[in-house]
Amino acid sequence: MPVTFNSFFGNATATEANPDGNTPYDYQRRLACGERGARPEADWLTGGTTCQSQLISIPTGLGKTAAVVLAWLWNRIAHPDAAHREKWPRRLVYCLPMRALVEQTRDEIIKWLSALSAAHSDDADLRWLVEHSPIILMGGEENDPARRDWDIHPERPAILIGTQDMLLSRALNRGYGMARARWPMHFGLLNNDCLWVMDETQLMGVGVETSAQLDGFRHKGNMPTVGACPTWWMSATLDNARFATVDHPEPADGWPMEALSDSEKSNGRPKELITAPKKLLRATLEEPSASFTLNPATKSDYARQLAVFINRRHKPDTLTLVVLNRVPRAREVYEALVGGKKPLRTPESVALIHSRFRPMDRERHTKLLFGEGGRIVIATQAVEAGVDVSARLLITELAPWSSLVQRMGRCNRRADISDAEVLWVDIEPDEKGELLLPYSKDELDKARNAIAPLTNASPKALSEVNVPEGHIIRPVIRRRDLVDLFDTTPDLCGQDLDVSRYIRDGDDSDVQFYWRAVEGEVPGVEEREPQRHELCRVSIGEAAKFLGKRDKPRVWRWNPLDEKWESPGHPRPGVIYLVDVASGGYNDDQGWTGDPKHKPTPRPPTGNADKESYCKDPDTFSRSWQELDRHTKLVVEATDAIAGALAFDDKSKAVLHTAALWHDVGKAHDEFQAMLRNGDTLREGTLWAKSADKDGRCNRRGFRHELASALAWLLAGPQGVPERDLIAYLIATHHGKVRLSIRSLPNEPTPPGEDRLFARGVWHGDKLPSVPLGEVNVPEVELDLTFMRMGEGPRGPSWLARTVGLRDRFGPFRLAYFESLLRAADARASRAQTT
Repeated sequence: MPVTFNSFFGNATATEANPDGNTPYDYQRRLACGERGARPEADWLTGGTTCQSQLISIPTGLGKTAAVVLAWLWNRIAHPDAAHREKWPRRLVYCLPMRALVEQTRDEIIKWLSALSAAHSDDADLRWLVEHSPIILMGGEENDPARRDWDIHPERPAILIGTQDMLLSRALNRGYGMARARWPMHFGLLNNDCLWVMDETQLMGVGVETSAQLDGFRHKGNMPTVGACPTWWMSATLDNARFATVDHPEPADGWPMEALSDSEKSNGRPKELITAPKKLLRATLEEPSASFTLNPATKSDYARQLAVFINRRHKPDTLTLVVLNRVPRAREVYEALVGGKKPLRTPESVALIHSRFRPMDRERHTKLLFGEGGRIVIATQAVEAGVDVSARLLITELAPWSSLVQRMGRCNRRADISDAEVLWVDIEPDEKGELLLPYSKDELDKARNAIAPLTNASPKALSEVNVPEGHIIRPVIRRRDLVDLFDTTPDLCGQDLDVSRYIRDGDDSDVQFYWRAVEGEVPGVEEREPQRHELCRVSIGEAAKFLGKRDKPRVWRWNPLDEKWESPGHPRPGVIYLVDVASGGYNDDQGWTGDPKHKPTPRPPTGNADKESYCKDPDTFSRSWQELDRHTKLVVEATDAIAGALAFDDKSKAVLHTAALWHDVGKAHDEFQAMLRNGDTLREGTLWAKSADKDGRCNRRGFRHELASALAWLLAGPQGVPERDLIAYLIATHHGKVRLSIRSLPNEPTPPGEDRLFARGVWHGDKLPSVPLGEVNVPEVELDLTFMRMGEGPRGPSWLARTVGLRDRFGPFRLAYFESLLRAADARASRAQTT
């Protein structure tokens, strides 16, 4: 008998205390199985539905995360009809506004996958997901190779979770915190064959409009994808108007939407949660005295008074959650509670939660937040939405209405606290409006007018309050902008188009800092790359203040073009900076402070010493010698396997097969072979693809063998083969360092003697020897670099004309996807030979 969605959901949510698991709500069943209509329940719950872009508006506490994740797992992995499974995207991309939500979502998905794998032990895809997902994209290198290498298995299912910074920057081909050469790979994989879930959209700012535009490009903007790539936008407080953008207009019959029916709202557990009582009052210092307000007169003593107030109102063995609007205020209140000679509370009973921590330091605070017993949690917007805690007492500063609704959802979340309370603290503006930040006076005035008359903060009571959102003009990415982002070659100054304005609002963009003890004037070239647990997000404004201090802090960024550490200059969104521990700016208990007197504890680096470089290919120097024809054979086999698993048509398979066959022909170049042999005369007479040496340097700085391979194909490849330009492009892009344009790098040495064209270490007139590759014997060829010139040349259209034509004909999403497949096959073949 086929498994039903009910039993599948129960298997996923089963625990020792609840071995049968939970029964899904009706809306969860509709999301996975579609509208029931006239179908018998058995047919409905063994069926599925079409995966399309839609809105999901469900009150807090009703399992939205489980709904979307298990709907995808049911339709893509567990559905009894294999043909139906193939209609759903291979990758689930779960996008969240903040890091704390990423980690919570990760932990829940791990539980569900583990439980499902135990119940369905014969399912290969589930086993793969348990071993390789979820993949966390939050900056820094993932330590687990099984998850770090998700992008070399494009035919496999995957669940990716990340912040909007990391995921949207990748979707725009400018991946924050990752090597430039890998940008196109993630761009291709995240814009094809994916279901995007944008959760807690009310906190995403311009990220909502950007995700809507991307969805419009994929479906209405003449940028086709490989496989479906819909988007689900999800929140308890959806603002439908924000999804209507210039390239993503609202359909005539409205957006497809999943919401609770009237019957669901008035019965069972949903009714209990929606009507859960929460007494709502304005905070007062001493009842019935004057209200507690943050204003110019109280700001100097505000943290101390609020700490005393929190300590007095907290009840033993319960959770008190305090949500403040600014990180500095949260730190000050935390310090007022646990610091000084006579602390009000022990540090073991108070947590500080905000987004400016290194993950390894945030762990203690997070454990307390999700722990048991009496505890006080001082937090910022990091717990505003989605965080699965249920406080008896919530104290919140005045904030925009949608934020207040989300914050109040953290109080009595499970409808099991009889004396739950919400207390709100009013804020009055100072002369410059700094006390109101990060919000505006208009936003807070509207929220004050809405909350002041209320006495009950139940979700039902709050849903009856209508507070119109102010119209905010945000930048909107257009088709031309995305097309311009397709080429990842930096300009002559090493700079790129800035996408931060499409990812977060205004000055809400971040950089990432990590701290190491640096002994010399600059870090050594052997300094290891940062790991995720070391990285701390810092706002652009705070970073600029820190870097601009009179006593200049010792801070550097890695320049992959020149392969050296350099001064940071003006901070740029998404960039990672190394800070000398002696320069401070960070407190282990309080996170980022910007104070040079605060010195973090450095952690021994464990990352890879092979940092990003335009000139090096670390995989070339493996643990063994490998012949060129042997490596090529393995890449061809891996490429054929990927194309077969993706059920490509014969024409596409042939294109990828030919590109794989020719991809490394350029390694036969004398300069490349000399680099691999590194003076070992015993290795002469054989064409090598890999060297057992630890490292090597080509005499021609920046030599790119893939450019030589692509030129060889254009010059010596069979003329009658379809899609010759596409094959050349795939060959050239298989390391991500040669793409739309061919030009020499700023620091590239010129050929001696005569005036010759040169680019990426390849010189006009270079000769490649004949290369036997089993299926084909590539003849000796003289490389012609006139392709790098503009316009029509002796060999036909220029390289730029050919590649721009491909981009416009296939669309940027599909073209990047095809190049990611050959790259994945090459990486898999390389690793297979060295393990």
